[in-house]
Amino acid sequence: MRKIIFILLLFFLAQYNVSAHEVYVLDSSEVGFALEAPAPNFISTINEHLGQFITWGLITIIIVLVIFFLSISRPLERLCDPWLDRLKKYAPHIAQITLGLALIASGYYHAIFGVELPLQATFGAFESLVSHGLIIIGIMLTIGLLPRIAAILTTALFIGLIVHFRVYMLNYATYLGEALTIAFFGGAHTLFASNKMSHIFTRVISPMLHKYKFLIMRMLFGVSLVYASLYAKLIHGALALEVVSKYNLTHYFPFDPVFLVLGSMLIEVFLGICFMVGFEIRFASLFFLIFLTLSLVFFGEAVWPHIILIGTAIAMFTHGYDPYTFSVKLEKDKKLDPVF
Repeated sequence: MRKIIFILLLFFLAQYNVSAHEVYVLDSSEVGFALEAPAPNFISTINEHLGQFITWGLITIIIVLVIFFLSISRPLERLCDPWLDRLKKYAPHIAQITLGLALIASGYYHAIFGVELPLQATFGAFESLVSHGLIIIGIMLTIGLLPRIAAILTTALFIGLIVHFRVYMLNYATYLGEALTIAFFGGAHTLFASNKMSHIFTRVISPMLHKYKFLIMRMLFGVSLVYASLYAKLIHGALALEVVSKYNLTHYFPFDPVFLVLGSMLIEVFLGICFMVGFEIRFASLFFLIFLTLSLVFFGEAVWPHIILIGTAIAMFTHGYDPYTFSVKLEKDKKLDPVF
């Protein structure tokens, strides 16, 4: 039994290590070459490895179903829900601090959200000004100094980057989700706030709408995960194949390289959908955190671009379910939340 569990962990690690941010572990020449190369033929790979595809697909489905039925088990819910409910209050604070720290890191490392977007290339002579601005906005969010204004500035910056980088910014939609949540509903902790700004937003946004705040965040977190995976493994699948080749992953995990990339894409897309629809949120968060950590250690990636992902996943775990999640809709007893 231990061997089976170990093999499963190795397989999923192999899948996830071909991460959604391949540009973090490849140099510029490798990225340039991969972007020009044709995408892998997944249909052909499925036909060639149909047995493996069906086997691992069934294993994944069984694991998901077992966790789901455990998650909605009444005895387990009654046991775990009291302390899980106590964690919810920390989620907005974690999200706000996460966004603040991520922006501080962006300013400090002179790159906007990721290493592949250096400030100098985007803002030219204004690089230093933008760098200091990001650090200031990040500090404002972290300590709660006019957090709503800081979030509005972050949202405006993100919209400006959409104009410049277009659909590529979906990779970083998590930033937008957290910024919009704070901009619309205010900061979780506030050292100093603008009463006038708060009054305007209170009139425009009814307090009853606050129940949607984590809906915005988890939806855009899911969108970010799905798009990042599709970008690096479907649209530009040669990026992921380059990572497999560069780190000789097939030496450790005897699967066809394209099969590894396909499995990785399907798992990452599934995780993103879990967050978007609200299915097994806590399990998806734990899975994501564990294997993201292993990926960072294995590849020796820079940690700072992943602050937003790590912090948001922790916030998702601590908050758990909101009324608009798939799993809650299935609950007969609305006073209980699924555990995982």
